[in-house]
Amino acid sequence: MSDGTRAMDTDLQAIERVQAGEEQGLVELMERHRESIFHFCFRFVPNETDAADLTEETFVRVFQNASKFRPRAKVVTWIFSIAGNLCRDFLRRGKKRRNDVSMSSPVPGTDGMEFGDLVESKERSPDQESVASEALSAIEAAIDELPHKLKTPFIFCVLEEHSYDDCAEALNTNRKTVEMRIYRARKALRDALEGTY
Repeated sequence: MSDGTRAMDTDLQAIERVQAGEEQGLVELMERHRESIFHFCFRFVPNETDAADLTEETFVRVFQNASKFRPRAKVVTWIFSIAGNLCRDFLRRGKKRRNDVSMSSPVPGTDGMEFGDLVESKERSPDQESVASEALSAIEAAIDELPHKLKTPFIFCVLEEHSYDDCAEALNTNRKTVEMRIYRARKALRDALEGTY
């Protein structure tokens, strides 16, 4: 049995325990998936406190709605769909947010510097620091402006590195739609960043 199949079976056993009213099942799911759900939420919301609150609320909803889970979907995908809906509702309430984003793509106007380098570089000259800060601000603003239906698959698949198929499950759509939305998100980001540097 592969690790993926084993984790899926373990998740299924845990959600069945939650459905039976056993809190230990929820504890197991939180131990396995809290960190990845937190990172996903943090891409949407202003700060760690909001992301942590949304992560906790996600698992509250998992416990409350466990009876609605159907085994045709992966448990973790279902949990991500709950988190995505909570993030969307949070943003619809008009909360301003600052995304913390890094990408391993070339930064326009630099000699091969990648967006990831902007985050990871520890020692920079003042000029490099200024370029890095401006680049990150531009990326954050561009992602921030994406429509929710493009932003969610872009964050889920590109930034958080989940599969297109899992994203399609989480969004209750098909792989082709996810591919098209990510293509449109990339194009929108390229267009937005093109004139920045």
